[in-house]
Amino acid sequence: MDEKIKYTLKICIFVLFAFAIINMLSVNLNTEETQQKISDIALIEGLQLDIQHGTQKLATGSQAFCDSYKGSSGILNGVCGKLTEKNCNETSCCVFANKKCVAGSASGPTYNTGENGKTNTMHYYFQNQCYGDDCPTV
Repeated sequence: MDEKIKYTLKICIFVLFAFAIINMLSVNLNTEETQQKISDIALIEGLQLDIQHGTQKLATGSQAFCDSYKGSSGILNGVCGKLTEKNCNETSCCVFANKKCVAGSASGPTYNTGENGKTNTMHYYFQNQCYGDDCPTV
């Protein structure tokens, strides 16, 4: 056999052996930053089951987004903070308050108090409608 072929074959066997060892030891090669980026990716669309009619229908992007963070309001608050004002107002789980998007509903922001325990939000926008005492007049 040609020396180049033998050398290439040895390298391939070594690489496969290394992958097998890494797999057996369950070594995680992802950095913490990579894992954070993966967890920050929002689910844009998804399927919802219509149990009554036994069919599946495509969920709206904003509904699938909210469903994917249901029960994790702290994480949702951080993910909402990355949305634009327009996208924030399209969801049913985020509100636009104090010039940023945060987790919330028609009742207001989920976390609306500051370190001093006082309410930070005088008004907020939920699905493009202003709520609160000092809503600007158009």
